[in-house]
Amino acid sequence: MAVKISSIGRNSIFKKHGVSKNDEIISINKRPLFDYFGFLYELEKNAMDFEIKKKGERILIHMERKYYHKIDCEIEEMKMMRCSNKCIFCFIDQNPPMLRKQLYFKDDDYRESLVSGNFITLSNLDKRMLDNIIQHKLSPLYVSLHAVEDGLRRKIFGRENNIDKISYLAKNGVKMHFQLVLMRNVNDKEHLIKTLSFAKELNCLSLGIVPVGLTKYRNDLRKLSSIDGCYSKKIIESVEGWKKKMSFKRIYLADEFFLMANLDIPEESYYGEYPQLENGIGMVRLFEEDVKQFKNMNLKKNRAILCGESFAKHLLKKNYFGGEKIYGVKNDFFGAGVTVTGLLTGRDILNRLKNVAESDIIIYKSVFNSDSITLDGYDVRKLTKESGKRIHIIGNYEDIKEHLT
Repeated sequence: MAVKISSIGRNSIFKKHGVSKNDEIISINKRPLFDYFGFLYELEKNAMDFEIKKKGERILIHMERKYYHKIDCEIEEMKMMRCSNKCIFCFIDQNPPMLRKQLYFKDDDYRESLVSGNFITLSNLDKRMLDNIIQHKLSPLYVSLHAVEDGLRRKIFGRENNIDKISYLAKNGVKMHFQLVLMRNVNDKEHLIKTLSFAKELNCLSLGIVPVGLTKYRNDLRKLSSIDGCYSKKIIESVEGWKKKMSFKRIYLADEFFLMANLDIPEESYYGEYPQLENGIGMVRLFEEDVKQFKNMNLKKNRAILCGESFAKHLLKKNYFGGEKIYGVKNDFFGAGVTVTGLLTGRDILNRLKNVAESDIIIYKSVFNSDSITLDGYDVRKLTKESGKRIHIIGNYEDIKEHLT
């Protein structure tokens, strides 16, 4: 492995050694260079010994710290590492055709895990790359765990992915957050208990348990059972009982389990610093904490809230904002089994709005990506034009205050 130099400054000290654009830095201080993070790590040293590849030649450069400011070069952005698994629950494999190209790309990149909190499987990392993570102290990582028994992991991931990789990283000081997608009669029961025990043994930063998401597009995929309220209640009792018995609190169940079981969302103390918020764990509690000071206020005239069916049911049950003008959107796009707000599409929102009288519609930002576009390509302008409604996107839950009276 190596990183390519994409540009080099006019006065760069590299130029004096004949280094130019497109040459490759192979190693620094005899450590192979896999990424930009390795470069940053070596900058903390008092000296750097570069090994650079130039048209088949090797250039060796020794540099003292006082000359670091003269390096003056940029490293080429590396391509995203693709996922090579065939996970039996993969949501991307359940996408319908004709969506945006980006929605079919499966990433499995440890760099994105470090920077953005993306969950990775480690299956595409060999020992050299694991050692790179360890040597350059790239931590914490977000790792998809799912199960600890190698045979079961092979079945879930669709390829060999032994648990030893995770143990090796942990043994060498890499801190990890884990994710477990729970599948009925696959990785639950005794398999789940083994996974919880493993997480405790490794003293993980957190383990988030989320229910498998099943769409209506599972053609030719392994049959998996849906998760209902009765099952969710049993899982909550089992996991919470284990946590109490083993005195290990850093196991978190997704909000969906509590909503499906028709149980109250845990108190704020349950979630600590919300380490798995992006995994849909703690979002309902965060909402309740953010809006509790104006929970009993009413929505202004002609204002309405649109959200996923499960959250709408919760808001109405708890009598938020007068207990009216809160509309759950049925997810016809993915299927009735998908009830979360973050997977709503523009066309389902438009269908729901046909039967909404209010003119001003409040939607949470999770419906949209970073470019403010829904999964099926609708932006606010298009939703506004086709619905005849004014669409208000709230970025934080407390933003709803301006729509209350």
